[in-house]
Amino acid sequence: MASQRLLRFDDKVGLIDQTASLLLDALCARQAVNGSASLCLTGGALANQVYDQMAAAARSSHLRANNIHLWWSWDFFVATDNPERNSLQALSRLAGALSLDPAKIHPIPSSSVTSDPEAGAAQYAQELREHDPIDICLLELNPSGQIAGFFPQHLSPTSTSLVAGITDAPLEHPELVTLTRQGLNTSREIWVIASGEDVASQLHQAFDQDPVLPASHLTGSESVLWLTDAQAVSQMPFHHCTL
Repeated sequence: MASQRLLRFDDKVGLIDQTASLLLDALCARQAVNGSASLCLTGGALANQVYDQMAAAARSSHLRANNIHLWWSWDFFVATDNPERNSLQALSRLAGALSLDPAKIHPIPSSSVTSDPEAGAAQYAQELREHDPIDICLLELNPSGQIAGFFPQHLSPTSTSLVAGITDAPLEHPELVTLTRQGLNTSREIWVIASGEDVASQLHQAFDQDPVLPASHLTGSESVLWLTDAQAVSQMPFHHCTL
């Protein structure tokens, strides 16, 4: 069974800084063993702040950016140049600081290149199958309980499909393409970032294995790492000990 670990930082700033630092270190470690590494990105305000910090710290790290494969766990099925695309938001932050190899950037198909979300999902699933499993999949826990492209009342299909096309997501853009539960859990490591009191109940439910919550179904093939701040874990049980 994959291990579960939770790291708590004092505040949001510490969470962002340390997540970026830990990601860079983990990717460098993967490269040291395998020569390359792969990272699956997500969308969200907190994730974007992590990317900003990664870009700032990457120049002084040992990361070989041209040996990084970038994937996405979900994205809106809108035009490629739509500013709400997760891939566009992430690359606008990372590409200026990292010498990425365009051939190793794998955005989810948009409405500019394929006919509908189902077709985009089939295309992305095929691309995933042609590569090694993702090393690290970064996700953000949303106050609504959203993980990747799924919500508490809108769970991932339990089939063996890696990617799904969604047409009725409870978002401003209801059409999207997302990795399924199966797709997410083929990643070697899953990292979930969570910040603020408004996610505290969702985080507690996830650790209680509430089946309604998408985050409760995350396993990864090796480990799940939760990166939180003090407010996010305010409803979690804890123990004081003295040595």
